[in-house]
Amino acid sequence: MFIETHMHISLNGDNSKKYRRMLSEDEKFAEDSLRRIFASYKARGILALRDGGDNTELYQMARKIAGEEGVIYKTPIYGLYKKGHYGGLIGKPVDGIKDIDEHFKDLVRKKADFVKIVLSGIVSFKEHEKVGDIGFKKEEFEYIVKKAKDSSLSVMVHVNSSEGVKMAIDAGVNSIEHGYYLTYENLYAMKEKDIIWVPTLAPLGNIIYSNDKKYKSVKSNIKSIFEGQCEKVKQAWDIGVKIAVGSDAGAYRVYHGSGFFDELIYMNKSGIRKRDLLSMACNNGAEVLGITKNEIKDVEDRIANEG
Repeated sequence: MFIETHMHISLNGDNSKKYRRMLSEDEKFAEDSLRRIFASYKARGILALRDGGDNTELYQMARKIAGEEGVIYKTPIYGLYKKGHYGGLIGKPVDGIKDIDEHFKDLVRKKADFVKIVLSGIVSFKEHEKVGDIGFKKEEFEYIVKKAKDSSLSVMVHVNSSEGVKMAIDAGVNSIEHGYYLTYENLYAMKEKDIIWVPTLAPLGNIIYSNDKKYKSVKSNIKSIFEGQCEKVKQAWDIGVKIAVGSDAGAYRVYHGSGFFDELIYMNKSGIRKRDLLSMACNNGAEVLGITKNEIKDVEDRIANEG
């Protein structure tokens, strides 16, 4: 059984702006689309998914269809990002402690499976080592993490840059998502605190290897960033950092179902052996999703009985 630890149910890998509008306007389209997405994972033996968040209120329909398809689906409902900063596509804005408290009431009421925080912006394709700035103040970020822990919810953090990753590590989050431009110090600290890393190689790798014309002018820089991330993945693996497989499926050029295997290919190119990848794809994924061996067995048995 494979586990996809980072995907976005409301994105389609192509024109996500148009796709999200159609999801919101046409309930039948939304239901058919979600069934196709879950079927694409199920057909490939990917039977547990962790959503990276959206702000389209698809979670109820997604949970229902996942249950009918026999797929484990974990969702934060929506992510939290600092007002005025990156995150509008996958979450709702926060502006101070009062907002945080109100959102937590909402997330607990809607039974979020974990908390997703957008701490920094995204990687620039034009400038090497340039990422969007950190949105939350240290005190605000730590307050969100503590609220999550007090509610027995794990914390998934979108973050890039060594500064942002250090901030996340110091706060005691459960997983680092993306994490471009990590340092050795970041990696050793992640190992020390038993924090799982989801490096999401597929979005950049797929742009490079598809010869996508959209980013032709910055392809060499994307390739350099991608290769640097691959090197860090191997370094992390060698020192014992826990890595989980998450493709960021739904991001541009990363398609649901197939994106998971794109991620495995890039991890293998980074230097991680296939037999280790297979173990990582299940065991570390189960840990980051918080699912037990019995839950995995139940899903596998159900799928086997269907056959």
